[in-house]
Amino acid sequence: MTHHICIQNEYITFDGEMIPIGKVLIEKDFTKAISEVLDTIVHKIGRDKVVICGTGDARRMLGRKLEDRLGREVGYE
Repeated sequence: MTHHICIQNEYITFDGEMIPIGKVLIEKDFTKAISEVLDTIVHKIGRDKVVICGTGDARRMLGRKLEDRLGREVGYE
């Protein structure tokens, strides 16, 4: 299974589930926003693949922190 994380300006979708933290908030308050997102999704991922889509620096910022937490690489679209 592959999990999809799509970053929009005002929210993120994780496998179709909306998380009310988006690109704008991630780029404004990186530490708090990323921690909340990771706490919400990491336990749902397990050993499955992850693909992150979106634009801007938030995509790469979230991707790097997610890689650190999972201990493996994620893909980007």
